[in-house]
Amino acid sequence: MIATINGQPLYEENLKVVQGALPNPMPEQQLVERMIELRLLAGAAKQAGLDKEIKTQAQIENAVDNQLANDYLANYLSTLKVTDSELQPEYDQFVKGYPKTTEYKAAHILVKTKEEADAIIKQLDSGTPFAQLAEEKSQDPGSAKQGGALGWFAPDQMVPEFSAAVEKLKKGEITQQPVKSQFGWHIIKLEDSRVAQPPTFAQLKTQLENQYKRTAVANLIKELRAKATIDIVAPPVAPKTITPEPAAAPATPTAPAATESATPKAPAEPITKP
Repeated sequence: MIATINGQPLYEENLKVVQGALPNPMPEQQLVERMIELRLLAGAAKQAGLDKEIKTQAQIENAVDNQLANDYLANYLSTLKVTDSELQPEYDQFVKGYPKTTEYKAAHILVKTKEEADAIIKQLDSGTPFAQLAEEKSQDPGSAKQGGALGWFAPDQMVPEFSAAVEKLKKGEITQQPVKSQFGWHIIKLEDSRVAQPPTFAQLKTQLENQYKRTAVANLIKELRAKATIDIVAPPVAPKTITPEPAAAPATPTAPAATESATPKAPAEPITKP
């Protein structure tokens, strides 16, 4: 126990809960003072009868429901054991629906003008190695040191003009006309192509586990609803107010719509390509 306020104890656990919710840690003594002030204000509110107000009671009840629901789900998920065999069917389904797209492995030489690009193509035709010219003349610092190599990429990872040119090349071919893009003029060499492979099970395991847990929580809530007795009663409509003529009758007032309690859910995390 840390302190008592008007005979009511303040426990260390109270401080831990508040401290854990703060964006930045607060010195313990300062936090104790804040908690004392909070208790004093809460006590004053009770003396004033504010705890009897319907709105306040509803807020307290909602806060308790939310905390208990989150604690229950956290406890449920902590005891949920997920094996690879349980995740495998979901992974197999993902692989089955994985798009059959082509990836390319290419190199390029980037220069500022078409004249420079045309001159480089003539040098390539005369036998000068592509990698040598890339190192000497390319304005792309990232790939120039690698002989122009860009590695493997999907078409949508490159600007449209570049991708369109690559898709027309055969393995080992070099563009005979320079390709213009927003970055300059490219001379492109296609080194290889392949059908894109889906991420491995290991790469997707965390996402698969999260998806499995979301489904488990949804099924848990479904079971709880099936066992419960739930009667949803529509809010009553207030009677119309009759106003003598010649004044116009006001719009029909209605009681406020009932607030539906939000159910805590695990964050969505769709499976995507890496």
